[in-house]
Amino acid sequence: MVIPIGKPDTSSKKVINIYNQAWAEWVLHPQQVTVETELSGEFQFIARAADSLLQVHNPEGRFLVLTELQFKYDRTMPARFAAYAALARHKYEQAIYVTVVYFIPPPAGVNLVDAFHQEFMGQAAHQDFQSILLWEVEAEQVVAYDNPALLPFVPLMAGGDTEQMVRRCAARIRQEPQAAELETILAMFAGYVLEPAVIKQILRWEMAVVQESPIIQELRAEWLAEGYEKGHEAGIETGERKATLEALRQILTIRFKVNLSRFDEPFERLEVGVLKKLNEAALTVESLDEFEKVLAGMLSKLEETDDE
Repeated sequence: MVIPIGKPDTSSKKVINIYNQAWAEWVLHPQQVTVETELSGEFQFIARAADSLLQVHNPEGRFLVLTELQFKYDRTMPARFAAYAALARHKYEQAIYVTVVYFIPPPAGVNLVDAFHQEFMGQAAHQDFQSILLWEVEAEQVVAYDNPALLPFVPLMAGGDTEQMVRRCAARIRQEPQAAELETILAMFAGYVLEPAVIKQILRWEMAVVQESPIIQELRAEWLAEGYEKGHEAGIETGERKATLEALRQILTIRFKVNLSRFDEPFERLEVGVLKKLNEAALTVESLDEFEKVLAGMLSKLEETDDE
């Protein structure tokens, strides 16, 4: 059973941001390209931004590479991809190449398409896109390719769901300057295919790695910014609370494969400081039962305080 972990799309976009040249080389292989810059994927007419928009060049000239990361199937995907491509083409006045990366297979009976096509009153709208299905990509070939941008996704690839393969990815990732961040993302996806105890042995899930991960830091910054925009202390505290809960949920999901909403009710009653202590407990306890005992103790103290 696939259990959603944290924010896979957010984490994956960060990988492309760090390794945009390596990512473009993989998407456009065997073409030789050079990334010139990463462009804004925000468009005036729609609320959601494109996941990654790179300006590249090759011997044929300069063009755009739009990448969309699709974790779960959504029937509106083809129309949305076509809209992003059209808006990017209009905004930057360049040709565009569109790639969609699918993380997990769609529901049974659903066929993924490689184009958006619509005809109405004699007029046609059409946009092709390259589809990369991670579950069909051979993990062994990706590891041999030695592209650091791809290593965090290996657990979702064909043959990548083994302890040996995750260990190989972790060892290679630790040679990178952004090792802590890449290892955090690798742990997230490994949580789909390996037992929490195995992940704990392979990957460094100490408090510092999780809490200081650039992913968590970025989420914290976003949520704190939301608080500042609200213009009062309560809003800032809400942002910090969201960031702390995000880290806690990631740890619990990866270590014990719990549903993200399992502890929502008790967590709602706890202050930020207590939630931070729970983060530490989630990383150090040996079992989910032990964590639940720690949580029960904190809730009991809270009730005692309320009764006074």
